[in-house]
Formats: sequence, C-alpha cells, structure tokens
Amino acid sequence: MNLKVLLVDDEQPILDNLTEFISWETLGIEIAGTARTGREALEQISEFDPDLILCDIRMPIMDGLSFIKQYRERNGKAEILLLTGYQEFEYARLALQQGVREYICKPIDYIELEQTISQLADYIMKKKMKEKEGTLQQEQMSNWIRRKWLLELLLGESKSSYPLIPQSEVHEEKNRYTLILLDAQDYFRRAMFWCDEERKNWHEEVREALERKLEKLVPPGIVIQTREGEWCIVIEQSSIFNRSSFNQEGLCELKRTFEEVAGMSVRLYSEGEEVVFSMLAEQYRKAQQAVIHMEHSELLTMRKDVLDEENDWMSRTWSDRLTLGIRHQNKDEISNILHQLYNKICLQPEEIPGKAVKYFHYVVVHMLREMHEMRLLKPEDEEKFWNVMLQPLTLRELYELALTLTERSGEEQPKKSAGLLVASAKDYIASRLDQDLGIEEMADQLNISPSYFCQLFKSHFGVTFVEYITKERMESAQKLLARTDRSIASIGASVGYRERRYFSKVFHKYYGMKPSEYREMAASNPLVTADHNNQ
Repeated sequence: MNLKVLLVDDEQPILDNLTEFISWETLGIEIAGTARTGREALEQISEFDPDLILCDIRMPIMDGLSFIKQYRERNGKAEILLLTGYQEFEYARLALQQGVREYICKPIDYIELEQTISQLADYIMKKKMKEKEGTLQQEQMSNWIRRKWLLELLLGESKSSYPLIPQSEVHEEKNRYTLILLDAQDYFRRAMFWCDEERKNWHEEVREALERKLEKLVPPGIVIQTREGEWCIVIEQSSIFNRSSFNQEGLCELKRTFEEVAGMSVRLYSEGEEVVFSMLAEQYRKAQQAVIHMEHSELLTMRKDVLDEENDWMSRTWSDRLTLGIRHQNKDEISNILHQLYNKICLQPEEIPGKAVKYFHYVVVHMLREMHEMRLLKPEDEEKFWNVMLQPLTLRELYELALTLTERSGEEQPKKSAGLLVASAKDYIASRLDQDLGIEEMADQLNISPSYFCQLFKSHFGVTFVEYITKERMESAQKLLARTDRSIASIGASVGYRERRYFSKVFHKYYGMKPSEYREMAASNPLVTADHNNQ
C-alpha cells in the first residue's frame, strides 16, 4: 500500500528538486500532485486526499499558514511537513501549533529531508494499520453483538430491539426479515466422537462458506448457529434489497454449498415470509416444525409391507429382534431394525413428544447393556455413550446415537457368531480337562461377559457349564479306564481331579459304580463297555 504526497511551493525549481532528489518509490510514496499556492493546494486536496503534504510558508495568493488552517477546518488528516526559511522560524512555531508534524529549514538539505520523510512515512503507516485494526475490531464486535441479539431473539430469550440502534430509530413496520433454516442430517451421529476442536473448526468452516455465499446480497444475510449442526440465516428485507436475487435456485445453490463443505446432507427450509423482528422466534419454531414434517413426509413414501411388519412399535418383539441381532453381531440387521422402528414411530407424530422418546431411550439403554455383556465396546467408548445418555436428547438424536452405537460395536475383535463362540468354547474345554476351568476364565477367553457366556452355553448344549464339564471329564475317564492300564489316581488327575477319593465319588455318582468296578467290567465284557460308552 503506497502513501500519497502533495508538494506545495511557489518556486518551480524547488518543486522539481523535491520530485527528482527524493527517492519516493523507495520510501513507498507516490506523488499525487503539485501546487504553487495554498488555494491551488486546497483545490487538489479533495481530488487526491494525500497522506503527507510538503508545504512552503511564503506563497502568493494564499500562504502556507492560511492553507494549513483551512485544511484542518475541513477535517484534513494528512501529516504536514513545513518548508521554511530561517527568518520564518516564528511562523513555523505557529504552524506546529496547528498540527504540523515537522519542519525543514531552507536551504533544503535533501538527505536530511529524505530521512525526515522516511520517519513520517513509517509513522503514517503504523497509524493507518492501527486505525484499520480498530475498525476491523469494531466491525467484528458489531457483528458479534448483532448475531448474539438475533440468536437470543430466535430462542425467545430477548424481545428488545437491535442494541446498537437507538429505540427511536427502530421502524418495526419498515425493517422486515426473512429466515432460512439449515439442519444438518446425521450431525449428532457423525460428530459424537469428535473432539471440541474438531467441532469448533467444522462449524467455523460451514459458517464462513455460507457467509461467502451470501456476501453478494445487499445487505448480506447474517448466519447464526442456533445449535450444533443447525444454522439460521436472517436476511433484512430493506428497501434496497433485491428480492429476486435469492429465489428457489439460490436456495438450492446454498444447500449444495453447505453439503460440499460440511460433508453431510442438509434439510433446508424457508417459508419466504417477511416478518418484523419481534416475530422471528415464532418463524424459527415454524421452520423447525417444518423440517420435522419434511422427514415425516419422506417416510410416508416407504413400502407398506415394511411398515406393517410389526404393528405395535412398543411391543417386546422389537427388543427381542435387536437382542438377537446384537448377539449374532449382525450390524446390517441391527441398523435395519432401528431404521424400521424409527420410521414407524415417526409416522405417528402425536406420540413423539413423550412416549416415543422414552421408548427409544429404553432401546438405546437395552443395546448398551447387551453390548456390555458381550464386550463389544471399548471401555472409553462405552463411557462416552453413557455420558451422552445423561443429556436431554430428541428422538432423532437417540436414533442417531443407536446407529453410532451399532457402528462402533465390535471394532476391537473379529466378528464371531454364536456358533463360532460355542465351537471355540468346546475346543478350549477339550484341551484343558486336566485344569481347573471356571466361567470367568471362559468368558475372558471368548471376550464376552460371564452372564452372556452362561446364557449362550446353556441355550446351545442344553446343560449348564458345570454339568457339561463334568460330563466331558467322566466320558474321558471312562475311555481311559477301559483302554489303558494307567492307575486310577493318574486317570483322575488327567481329567482334573487331584484327589483319588473325590474322583471315585464323582464317578460313582455319574455311572453308579466305582472306577475300579468299571475297569473290571470293561476287561471282562468289552461289548457291554462299548454299548455303555455309546449311551
């Protein structure tokens, strides 16, 4: 940014020397004009608006002091460097009192003059930067106050007029506003695991993109973040606003801009009605309701056979289906069930305010408990979900939370069906019959909870874990007694019984005879033993 200088002296040779001997370009200054009298200088001031004026005192028609006085009376802000002869020192002092920054005595020392001009140029540049920063800060503060006022107005927390305009200057019937609502779909679900910095940056990027899109409007629309993932654009419909510049095509373009920057779809609503500022809160509520109804309308297009699959959305069938999907770790099935359930609830708007929200809250809690039992969530993720559940959530947010829960489940381990879990348990037991086996150990091995392991085991084998272990040990001991000559104590130890007397007691209870009696029977009648083994 170059500064502009005006050179004023009645002697043409001095004007020529000032032009030639000073390195104006190096100093970042361009010569805006030259004048031979104070009157001529005043005529050029309005045209050039210089930042610096070099002015002689003694000039015909209008001298330097008269020029300076009239220039200041016109609110001239340029810095003035006075050129004067030694005998005019007292005049120079008077000039300094009128805001002259510096003076140079004639004959002019051009080296000294250039140094003085350089210092003045630095001073002017710093002052301009400071003024610019002050103006920017003032503008930013004004915008912040206006956005805050509009936010409070939209949320029904304020009914006062714009705080930077005196009440007497507010014309409710003249200043009218149009509101546009943008609601990011799946924001709650996508942003749940973002850190605070990621959320802040995302919202800032979206706001800046919307503001760039609106800056061509006169006046530009004001972008207000009403809550996370939701924005309102408020446009003041003044007499100079060209309403046709923001038609349906403009709304579609605004929607595309949002989706490109945000990376997610958006529902956009604008009734197009112009209202006074005191009606903005009601307009905002109407827009929110309209967005919800837009979703309901989309759901009405779904296939009737899907919606009629389960008529009573509060029946236990839904939770049973979810439980089965979770236990089989079938994410597609879980997501499908949640989608059907949510759609069915949304098609009954009268239920949404109370019962439906409570029911979906129960659904998420049920999912969390089942996934905890199966250890499908990282501990830090599980804690995060429970913390979110402590907040007041809408039906849509609960639905997105359930979908996020489904996506995050089982990320630490390969997917295993109930059949694979049971097969793994069976192999683990068979290879460790000689060791002390417990439910906790088995659950840890399969990475599921003890209670879920017991339930899964009983449903597959029809017996409890302890009953199954005893059966496997007895059958293994039976084979060893019939086919080997190992001692009874050794056989007992090989199937997990360290004491012979306890092993004999359990064997007798299971087969109705002692181990020694069974061995004798097996030796005398192999066919009977074979039949006994096959039972």
